[in-house]
Amino acid sequence: MAQPHFFRAFVSVVFATFALTFFANGQTQSERNTAQAPPKSNAAVPVTMTECEGTNNCATWTFLGAQGNGHWPSGEIANLSVEHYDDNTVVIRRADSTGSSAGLTAVYTGTRHDDRVGGEFTSSWPGHWDKKSGNWYATVEKDSQSLPTAMHFCQQHCFTFTLENGRYTLSAGGPHNGSVPVMTIEKFTRESVIIHRTDTGNFARTGVYSGRMSDDGNSLSGDGWKITWGAALNSLPGSDEERDTAPGSPQPYPVLVSPVVVCVPWFFTVVCGR
Repeated sequence: MAQPHFFRAFVSVVFATFALTFFANGQTQSERNTAQAPPKSNAAVPVTMTECEGTNNCATWTFLGAQGNGHWPSGEIANLSVEHYDDNTVVIRRADSTGSSAGLTAVYTGTRHDDRVGGEFTSSWPGHWDKKSGNWYATVEKDSQSLPTAMHFCQQHCFTFTLENGRYTLSAGGPHNGSVPVMTIEKFTRESVIIHRTDTGNFARTGVYSGRMSDDGNSLSGDGWKITWGAALNSLPGSDEERDTAPGSPQPYPVLVSPVVVCVPWFFTVVCGR
């Protein structure tokens, strides 16, 4: 768990990209509850923070507007939401959904000092503790790239993912065998991209796709998988059907081809070769 040292850029991103569920002090509670957010920007920029509680308990928090995700090196993943942010105070809520601390919830409150926020958190974890308190702090990265609204992904199967509420949900190509994949962004810069995948359903599993963006900034690839977006989006099929029917479309990733072995009689034995 951690505290974000928010820069002023975070304020403009949060309020310009999304209308949060709270507004000026003059509004009533009813008005705040019924306020509607404007459409998301097609070039939403994520705000990434390294959040720490103590010296050895740090996580990466990535926000897109008022919604975010937290990732811990030990595998925990949390949903984050900005409940309040103004010139003086910050309130962020956390709910762990994956990992050994699933079910843990916490509220982080902080006081702004110029471009930083420092404060306390209170956490509860059913069966472990109730209202445990501590201190938190964080730093903010400034070189994040705009997140694409859609991505194509191919490994054993091909999918299309669409950005929705700060994460990428399946919009074409699945699910397969009752499993539903979701992608969340931990880091998205030209030098380093880290994308977490969580599958729920019949085959629950997690995975991480990471590396450096292509030179054109529109793709990421690794051992047997590839992700495309932007101008390169359609260079990769968005579903198995598209992959299997479109002329010249890439084959599944990875493609395992067994070489043909030919055997012929040779005197009193058999010689085989490729």
